[in-house]
Formats: sequence, structure tokens, C-alpha cells
Amino acid sequence: MTIEMLAYDAVDATISVGTPTLGSFPVAIQLKNPQGGPLVHCAGVFFYISKDADGSTIAADATDTTSVTIGTNGLFPEIAGYATAVSGHVISEANGLIDMTIVVLTTKTVYLVLVMPTGQLVISSIMTYTA
Repeated sequence: MTIEMLAYDAVDATISVGTPTLGSFPVAIQLKNPQGGPLVHCAGVFFYISKDADGSTIAADATDTTSVTIGTNGLFPEIAGYATAVSGHVISEANGLIDMTIVVLTTKTVYLVLVMPTGQLVISSIMTYTA
């Protein structure tokens, strides 16, 4: 990989968790280049839902969350072998944006974890079900 290619690679992200409605959390993600600016091309990152703030415990499919769905920005290809309510691969729009909705079950707490191409984990703020 050349230095020029690294200058445009997704190495960081900002995760913004919106106000939930009955456990349904809107989440906006901005993928960033090494200079801290938004990406100017599509890129993919792996994600999973964790029960811990450090990302060390994966949430249980249909026990902690019921669904992760993509919004108007990005692409969520379903890949065999991934539990779609707790993990997967998402692809951004050409401006580095991804939005999704994460549904958290009653009394549960979860975090969205992005695994960047560098191996760095970017972890969201807490998402706890509220009625």
C-alpha cells in the first residue's frame, strides 16, 4: 500500500447515537481519513454489538438486540455466518457516511463497536433500553 493510498483510507470514525424511541436507537457514523477529515469514497468496516464499554463481550443475538438495520446512508450486505442482529459488515456512502438503527431489548445495555481496517476499535456511547 502506498502512502497516497493510506492518506485516503478509513482509519477512524465518529459514532453519534441519537435519541431512542422504545429501544430503537438511530446511529450515525462518519468514517474518517488519517487527517481527521471525512472520507471521499465508499469504504467498508466490520461492526459488532457489545455488552461492554470496552468491546470485550459480544451481545447475544435476539437476547440483547433484535435487529440492526441500515438507514438511507450506506449498505448492509447480509453475509452468511453473521448474526445480523449483532454483527456484520457495512459499507459507507461516497462521503463516508453510514446510518443505522439498533434495537435494544428491554432492560438491556449495548454498545456499537466498529473494527477499523487498522484494527482499532471505535466504540459508541451506551445504548440502554428506556420505555
